[in-house]
Amino acid sequence: MRNIVLLLSLLMTLNASAQQLVDGVAAIVGEKAILYSEVDQVTQLFAMQAKLPSYSSPDVIQQLRVRALEELLNQQVLLEYARQETIEVEDRNVEMQLEQSLNNIEMQYGSLRKAAEAFGVDHYKIKSYYEDQIRTNLLVEQVKMELFSNIKVSRREVEDFYVTWQDSFPPKNPQVDFSILSISIEMGEGKMEQLTSQLSGIKSDIENGVITFEDAATQYSKDPGSAANGGSLGFVGRGVFVKPFEEAAFALEIGEMSDPVETQFGLHLLRLDDKQDDQVKVSHILLMPVADDSDRKYTSDKLVGIREDIISGKTTLGEQVELLSKDEYMKSRKGKMGLTDISLLPEDIHDLLLNIPLDNLSMPIISAEQYHLIIVHRRVAGGKVNLNDHWADVENMALEYKKRDRYESWIEDQRGRMYIQIK
Repeated sequence: MRNIVLLLSLLMTLNASAQQLVDGVAAIVGEKAILYSEVDQVTQLFAMQAKLPSYSSPDVIQQLRVRALEELLNQQVLLEYARQETIEVEDRNVEMQLEQSLNNIEMQYGSLRKAAEAFGVDHYKIKSYYEDQIRTNLLVEQVKMELFSNIKVSRREVEDFYVTWQDSFPPKNPQVDFSILSISIEMGEGKMEQLTSQLSGIKSDIENGVITFEDAATQYSKDPGSAANGGSLGFVGRGVFVKPFEEAAFALEIGEMSDPVETQFGLHLLRLDDKQDDQVKVSHILLMPVADDSDRKYTSDKLVGIREDIISGKTTLGEQVELLSKDEYMKSRKGKMGLTDISLLPEDIHDLLLNIPLDNLSMPIISAEQYHLIIVHRRVAGGKVNLNDHWADVENMALEYKKRDRYESWIEDQRGRMYIQIK
């Protein structure tokens, strides 16, 4: 139920309300009516999550409808309890999530107005709808937090949970705890100068009317997502683009094109198409340098030198991550990945991660067009879940099981205290 309200928005219930469909009451909880349309929407969501075909049997769909009604009843019980106990959520939390949701819509459709046209509603209704749904979702989570966040499990409870459910646990993949320094292949200055000249030439052709920006983006841009749309990235607020791109975008006037802007992705030619409040609508053309063997050798040799300095004690892997990494998250962690499921990592480094001697610094290896230095600190074997290697995982599962059991008991008790009528 955690994200059910926000996921429902994907089904575009806005459209249903806009069409003023004839509806009926499926159930009443306290003073709140649950409509058949709401049950249908959640049923559709469950069918999508289960990847059920549209021709599923009526019995299967009816089972989903029963489950959907139960979920909606439980949600209303939580909301009614929040009303009675005057539990509220902070407006700023609602505003933060609302901004993110609206940003996602704008990235998908280009603007709220275009989204409104697709949904068949006035654009201001999209914001109010999402705000209501986000507030409801946060309120439900707040009630759960206040009721169940202090639940803990003892060592004995974890052991008993393991004994009871051990045959139900799926086998674990191997896990590795490691640190990594990753740097992209560095291009020679000649390549970047050539790209800068090419992009400046494209800009000149656009200014002289030889080609439109949209046609140039379709023809030259190496960003497949935006090239198909004439380079348009839609309306975006601050914090979405990488810093050099964002600074250039927000510095432009409407209709103005930038000089070539370098980021870790390549060189960009930007055009500001529109500006609304604190958001900009930007189009861009991306040119990317193509690495050759000399670039790869230069980058590999650079990492060999860094490796020697680390081994000799002149520096550390963490210091080099802070100095060279383009990933702010990895910088903040000084390259420490922590215990990670190996299936989530590129296959071409699996053998290294599983076989390199512990706490030894690897030679430079290439993966996903980057060179890496890696230190493996610890490994946890895969296979059957056991308490020695997977205690934290089993403890978390035992805790969630206990919370769910308490939640279901609480819901049953509250439903017995409230006025509930199922039509």
